[in-house]
Amino acid sequence: MESDDQSAWSSPAGGHGDAVRHQVLGAAADIMRGAPAVGSDGRAAADPSDQSAVTLYLALLQDRLPVYARVMKDLGTRVGKGDVTDNLAPAAQATIGFYTGILTAKVSVFANPDQLMRLRQVFQTHDLGPQAAYDAVARYLAGERELGRIAPDVDCTAAAQLLLGACLNHVFMKMLLGEAPAEDAYIAQIIAGLRLGHRPACSLAEGTAPDPAG
Repeated sequence: MESDDQSAWSSPAGGHGDAVRHQVLGAAADIMRGAPAVGSDGRAAADPSDQSAVTLYLALLQDRLPVYARVMKDLGTRVGKGDVTDNLAPAAQATIGFYTGILTAKVSVFANPDQLMRLRQVFQTHDLGPQAAYDAVARYLAGERELGRIAPDVDCTAAAQLLLGACLNHVFMKMLLGEAPAEDAYIAQIIAGLRLGHRPACSLAEGTAPDPAG
């Protein structure tokens, strides 16, 4: 949820969860301090102590984000190992689980333009935001593309956005309608829909050159 190598998502594995949690705590501290903020209309925001939706959302992030970030970081260690589909599935499952836990609180923040503006400001200050998850998946796919395990013309950034965006849509549909397709089948469907042209792990293990056409 940040933009790349300077983020806590790129911290060494041992302190990874603590680094991400520290990011969220920093954002929460800014909210609680009530530093001056500009509202959606360009004027000073309403009473900075009235931040219940934002503080609840950040409390949930403190609990859920380190676990989610760890799954995404672990994805990078799977480059060249196993099957690409099998590697992507846990990332998709973690994304659905993460947004299931936070989306209601997030929508509450969106309903208040001033709180949304405040949250946007602290996210920018602390390098938080959903882009880090997209970056993690895109980096994984780029590594697999370099090894020839997915098609050479795959747009890794677009594929990551399609995969994680579809996961968010699954959560939204379930929250809105009270039902959604079975999770495992849905994940398998959206990964297949990416048309990565992934190669089975055995083809490399047996010394078979990957087909560059995917």
